[in-house]
Amino acid sequence: MNDDKHALMTIGQLARQVRVRTSTLRFYEQEGLLTPDARTESGYRLYRSEAVQRLRLIQRSQRLGFSLADIKSLLDGWESGELSDAAVISTAEQRYLALEKQITQLMVLQHELALFVQDTHGRNDQPSAVDDSALDRLLGRVCGDSAGQSSSTALFEWLLVQTGCNLTSESGRLIQERLRSLHVHIWQEGEAYHILVVSEDPAVARAMQSLTQLEADCQAHAALQSEFVYGDEGYLLVVSGENAFIFARLFLALEEESVHNQARSHGQLTGPYE
Repeated sequence: MNDDKHALMTIGQLARQVRVRTSTLRFYEQEGLLTPDARTESGYRLYRSEAVQRLRLIQRSQRLGFSLADIKSLLDGWESGELSDAAVISTAEQRYLALEKQITQLMVLQHELALFVQDTHGRNDQPSAVDDSALDRLLGRVCGDSAGQSSSTALFEWLLVQTGCNLTSESGRLIQERLRSLHVHIWQEGEAYHILVVSEDPAVARAMQSLTQLEADCQAHAALQSEFVYGDEGYLLVVSGENAFIFARLFLALEEESVHNQARSHGQLTGPYE
């Protein structure tokens, strides 16, 4: 048993490996999501290496918005070998529907706001400084798809103009080109955005580092804090601070643009008048 304990991790070692606080692990234990595999003679918790995989499943499920009860059911089924594909699909579908409801509510609000802006401009007979503004051009692209852009890309470009972000510079454009067509995972923890790029290409790492350097001096980001880590799954960028969400929007826009262009090249997507 002593030899086994030498192969186990303390709660501090486990917390560092999965990048959480020890208090988070104690909370998971309290909720029945995580159980120590052993304890030292002094009562300190010890964990096997399998706990890392379990915790990553918990973290990903939380990022997707699953309740603790749902996560516990998934973990119990996964551990016992009784978790069926149907059970996973059913749980995921229910969460997807709830998320789709939230997204639809925001899209409706966005639609009404666009109409409000258009109506306000239409009632104003006097020339205005906001006529032909960035928002007007944005609405034209999103509604008419005149340039063949995805709505996410158009929204992102408008966002950069509004915030004065350095990504509108030539250097910023070049960095965006290098970061296109990548597989990414994006999630939020507290005020920080986590952007995981699944890649082993050193050029991608350099582009992401150039991105953080470019944005460090950007007026759009006050007190920007960033951390760049290379791990088993790829390159992880963690950013926080004012307008840090722009980083998340960048990678979302690039990914949607890639899918949008692929669909067009395969004849699966057409413009409104095609």
